Amino acid sequence: NADGSKEFTFDNVYDWNVEQKFIYEDTAGPIVESVMEGYNGTIFAYGQTGTGKTHTMEGKDQPEELKGIIPRTFQHVFDNI
Repeated sequence: NADGSKEFTFDNVYDWNVEQKFIYEDTAGPIVESVMEGYNGTIFAYGQTGTGKTHTMEGKDQPEELKGIIPRTFQHVFDNI
């Protein structure tokens, strides 16, 4: 911009209390589906330290609702091959 300001766009922004399953279904799931159809796909977590990137990507094994994008992606792929 002429005034030196920068403009950023986001596909999605989530509140702190959104469940892992919703984030996967809304963001990562469609990317995984596209990859299984032969397209390239990337899921990239970026942000300030301590904002939940690792939790979102990895989560916890138990309970089920705390599983992150990575384990959900593996399950998604193995359920479809």
